[in-house]
Amino acid sequence: MGRSSAVAQVALSGREDEYLQRYFEADPEVVAEFREGIDACIQAFRDTPRKSRSLDEWKGGLSDSVVPQEPWGSEQYFQFLQEQVVAGAVRVGRPAFVGHMTSAIPSYLSQISRLLVELNQNVVKVETSNVLTLVERQVLAMMHRVAFRKDDAFYDQHIQAAGSHLGIVTSGGSLANITAMWLARNKCFEPDGEFSGHQRRGFVEALNHYGYRDAVIIGSQLMHYSMDKIGSIMGFGQEQILKIPCDDTGAVRIAVLEETIKRCQDERRMVVALVGIAATTETGAVDDLAALADVAESHGVHFHVDAAWGGPILFSEQHRHLLTGIERADTVTICGHKQLYLPQGISLVLCRDPKLAHHIRTEARYQARAESIDLGKHSAEGSRPANALYLHSSLHLLGHKGFGLLIDQGIRKAKIFAQMVRDHPAFELVREPKTNLVVYRYLPTHLRGLGRLSREDEQRVNHVNEMLQNHQFAEGETFISRTALRRHTDPELPDQVVLRAVFANPLTAHADLEKVLAEQVQLADLVRKQTTMRFEDVLAFIYP
Repeated sequence: MGRSSAVAQVALSGREDEYLQRYFEADPEVVAEFREGIDACIQAFRDTPRKSRSLDEWKGGLSDSVVPQEPWGSEQYFQFLQEQVVAGAVRVGRPAFVGHMTSAIPSYLSQISRLLVELNQNVVKVETSNVLTLVERQVLAMMHRVAFRKDDAFYDQHIQAAGSHLGIVTSGGSLANITAMWLARNKCFEPDGEFSGHQRRGFVEALNHYGYRDAVIIGSQLMHYSMDKIGSIMGFGQEQILKIPCDDTGAVRIAVLEETIKRCQDERRMVVALVGIAATTETGAVDDLAALADVAESHGVHFHVDAAWGGPILFSEQHRHLLTGIERADTVTICGHKQLYLPQGISLVLCRDPKLAHHIRTEARYQARAESIDLGKHSAEGSRPANALYLHSSLHLLGHKGFGLLIDQGIRKAKIFAQMVRDHPAFELVREPKTNLVVYRYLPTHLRGLGRLSREDEQRVNHVNEMLQNHQFAEGETFISRTALRRHTDPELPDQVVLRAVFANPLTAHADLEKVLAEQVQLADLVRKQTTMRFEDVLAFIYP
């Protein structure tokens, strides 16, 4: 009888205490068995392609809602993992998978993950994390220095001081943006005389006390959709997230933005924050952060930079200038699972002023006490894993130069791919890449070289690219994502559906880029046949 079967039999025989003890103690045989089984799953994920099944087809193996009354043997569970999880998981780290912002991660992080699970620290308070709280504060100080470049004396004073907070770690970029806007809003409606502040009195009383009719956040029309969530979460309403048009490069129009701020102030609408983007998730465009900093400073507005994607460009001495002005931001968001090459579950909001976090401080008697350095005092989250150790390990094992090299490689590959698109008769480069994202589209043979297309032809090209991208994802060997771009110069035409390539994976080689385009051309033959159908049939194919 196998080891896992024996464990199950122990449970079935009524000796549940012995069965449970085998799992909760570090039984060497059980640990070895599970390590072997998980290693096999990982190897299968690395070596085999994803099975081409639709989500509906995968549902069959994941439609049982009954918790097993009797425990499975480990062999049975490993078989489930292999057949129903690993086989269908997206191979996000593959070199030819260049469609999304999730990439290959350093191999050592899986071992750091094992350590984190074993330690099981909770950084909500020192009593459940101890030194891991200090590790997180050190990580925040290191990233703060990358962004704001303060001197040694500044960091010596604030890195581990109980009353100073150089940032807040969150479980994702959206929550980091939410936290930044939470800070900005409470700063706008801080205590004043008998008014004890928004934190205590709430939004309605804050508006009444300061004499505003509502509050707004202003930024580019390409702001991340987390800003729409913020409008709902914070009580502003999504219509109070004011989105300013961009120019043809994807950067926000400064003059229009400044006019909007002036109009809001004249109309007694509190401008909670001005948001700059470094770089957009659609095209990698970067706002003129220095100009935005000037506008924010002249109007006394909180300046936030959403650098969830592009923040690590700061590690590159060659390209850091693209983010000039970020050092003047009040808050900066950086997402760990993007170009910091970390597992899912860690992002940061950095605060230029170490005292800014006091605007959202919340205390309790049993934890997050006033005199402590408990991290839960300044976080929307309560219990939280010590995921900052992932970033701590990479900052030391890759170093500043290592991260800089990764950024330089990604931008260089984007330029190479853009040239490959220019040189290929089947594709059209839609925008010159500013960072490491490339947007382009496939053009059917009869529409190449015609210049401006009719509205009907543009619609057909859009649908061809949608179908092409759907087919490529279904095949599972290579991948390009897609988005739709607004047309600033010709608004009468429909939004332009484009293919979107992201170059962050250090394993992606020139041959992988050739493979991506070659597969798209092959798939286009099938797509062209389908687009000979009536227009209504094409829509039915795309939206069944």
